[in-house]
Amino acid sequence: MSYTFADKYFVVRTLYQSTATKVLLVKPHKRDELLIAKCIMKQHSSTDIFLEANLLQDVKHPGIPTLYEIIEDEATLCLIQEYVSGDSLDHYLLYHQHISQEMFLQFAIQICEIMEYLHSHAPDPILYLDMKPSHIIVCKDQIKLIDFGIANYLSNSGKIFHKYGTKKFAAPEQMTKKSLNFQTDVYGVGKVFAHMLSYMKPWDATKFYPIVWRATRKSMQWRTRSMTKLREQLQKKSNKKNRKVKNRKHLEKIIAVVGSDEGVGCTHIAIALVNYLNQAGFYAYYRNCTEQRVLEQMSKQETITVQKDGFIYHESFRGMMFYDPREGKNPPIGIQVMDCGNTEKPQNADATIYVCGGRLWQKSKRTTWHWEEGDMILCNFFSLYQARRFARECERKVYIYPYHKDPFVVSSAVRRLFNIVKKNSLTQNYMGHWQTKHIDYVNKMEKK
Repeated sequence: MSYTFADKYFVVRTLYQSTATKVLLVKPHKRDELLIAKCIMKQHSSTDIFLEANLLQDVKHPGIPTLYEIIEDEATLCLIQEYVSGDSLDHYLLYHQHISQEMFLQFAIQICEIMEYLHSHAPDPILYLDMKPSHIIVCKDQIKLIDFGIANYLSNSGKIFHKYGTKKFAAPEQMTKKSLNFQTDVYGVGKVFAHMLSYMKPWDATKFYPIVWRATRKSMQWRTRSMTKLREQLQKKSNKKNRKVKNRKHLEKIIAVVGSDEGVGCTHIAIALVNYLNQAGFYAYYRNCTEQRVLEQMSKQETITVQKDGFIYHESFRGMMFYDPREGKNPPIGIQVMDCGNTEKPQNADATIYVCGGRLWQKSKRTTWHWEEGDMILCNFFSLYQARRFARECERKVYIYPYHKDPFVVSSAVRRLFNIVKKNSLTQNYMGHWQTKHIDYVNKMEKK
């Protein structure tokens, strides 16, 4: 390590080390920020060590870490780069275990846009050649592509060394002496998409199989021609999904979740309901109306949440971070699930879910509740005997909320319960309208 490096940077810790490369987390002496130092040993490096530096100096894209400085001495070439705070895509998928269509499309389209930028780079297009989940970082609302160790200019594609890249994700031509082109990267991206689809529900993943199949054909003759074409195919699916959601009946609804006491599970049930509605094809989002900083705490988990346009995303969950009616901005059109805690029911709610706790120390405020058509009573932590007695006291039908550990994963029991919520709160007006039309039609037929 040169004197210049030690004079400018303090090493926080070593992130990765091999015979040829060492990756360090460093901090400048004069600035309070973290950076990455990738130090390549000239003696042991088998590739053109100056090529990566030249490539990163040329590119400027929000999805590619910025190269700030190059420090060189007789033994080492050191690249000082932007520190990307986030988790790799493979770790992200392992943590979540499953992702939604919306999340897949958000990640996939961003990956295509980064690769499009590289392929259209002037004057020399760039081939990445090492696409895999561990090189993709999920960083809040932006996907970042790291490690350009074997990237090269398209003009050098016939001269570069082959048999580089990860075997599971590398295109067949990378293992032979054939020249490489844009379709080589298309294959790698398609393989990453196939890996992501394995974490989606089967009935959702099947919609994207034809796109991935065309992108990963072994023969370049039949493979998707470019990243632009691949992105357009994904956006076509995305637009079709958005049109389907937009055409839903009675999307502008406010469902309030009100509790009888603190700690009865309002937040848990509201989050689970948002996940269920989004998976059912509606546009639903969570809004916190309590003093608890639910979404703020979620936003601190940068490796498992994504933030974009004032919303926070996690699997099928969508939460509105900021909303101030005094600014004159209207909330987005959709089903707004309001977590009201143990406060009163809001006046503008279209339907209400009342949550009662069955624990001995939890009291009920049912005497102050005003039932309306479409409202529901959920008994949380209730036994069957308690629920029946409670129903007799209220003189209304009540539902027991099943034991549900993770609100972000909708179990079959919770789905059956929320199907009733959907029927009562979302489709009731539509069914009433249909019945009116049907009666009018019958009357006309009788007159004839």
